[in-house]
Amino acid sequence: MNNNVVVVGSVAFDTIDNANGSVKQVLGGAASYSSICASYFAKPSVVAVVGTDFSADYRAPFVKRKVDLSGLQVREGLTFHWGGQYDKDFNTAVTKFTDLNVFQNFQPVLTKEQQNAAAVFLANIDPELQLSVLKQVKHPRFVACDTMNYWISSKKDVLLKVVKKIDIFFLNETEARQLTGEYNLIKAGKWLLKQGVKYVIIKLGSNGSMLVSKKGVVQLPPFVLEHVHDTTGAGDTFGGGFTGYLASVKKWDSPQEIKRAMMIGNVMASFTIESFSVERLASLTQRDIKKRLNEYIKMLTF
Repeated sequence: MNNNVVVVGSVAFDTIDNANGSVKQVLGGAASYSSICASYFAKPSVVAVVGTDFSADYRAPFVKRKVDLSGLQVREGLTFHWGGQYDKDFNTAVTKFTDLNVFQNFQPVLTKEQQNAAAVFLANIDPELQLSVLKQVKHPRFVACDTMNYWISSKKDVLLKVVKKIDIFFLNETEARQLTGEYNLIKAGKWLLKQGVKYVIIKLGSNGSMLVSKKGVVQLPPFVLEHVHDTTGAGDTFGGGFTGYLASVKKWDSPQEIKRAMMIGNVMASFTIESFSVERLASLTQRDIKKRLNEYIKMLTF
């Protein structure tokens, strides 16, 4: 079965300060976290842009996880660089700077193989670019999409055009309320279903995730950890694990598999928050994942 997943988004540098310390210019970006996570379940390839300062060391985690980088454009200049600082609860990041650099003029161009991918994950980028990707892909089994508050504020109409063309929509609770005007998250999810999307996945941060669909509503808790090191990339990891898992099964469009994908996303995100950058995420074994999934299932069993 074709389980190729094309991931379109940002590959970036992150500079982060939190209660556990600080790091400068480490590998970050939505496409980085999501593609590396998806690699444990499917065959991901990345469509993104970096500058000439993106050295082999930054490519190493992708290479280690056999993520296809044939769609990674290299442009003269500097790589997208984001800097942020977190509160003690790790739920809120204050942006210190955002240097778009070569990402400012990014235009996603898919290879022939990527155009025929079985699944598409549109990470958090301009909805205009998301639409351009949808015009390039041929017949994917499903398309998943993420977004952020900036695009809701600046390009809501375009974003809603994207929503009509996708199967799975990821957004956090603040974004769900902002986009729909509904405070109640179930009502917000149902509003989005009316726009055409099949499954709405609302990321709840330290409270897990919620599914709203015509087949029902489900909320799953996070995998609880005693120590959280850094939450950067957790949502992107969730989306990558969710999408990668669904690409690996024959019948993705079933309540059972969607709920399983939510569980996968929650568990994989728990690995990401154990380190800065993708350090922990990129060094997992299948045994690590299976062990934590079993622990998560036991946690949910009464």
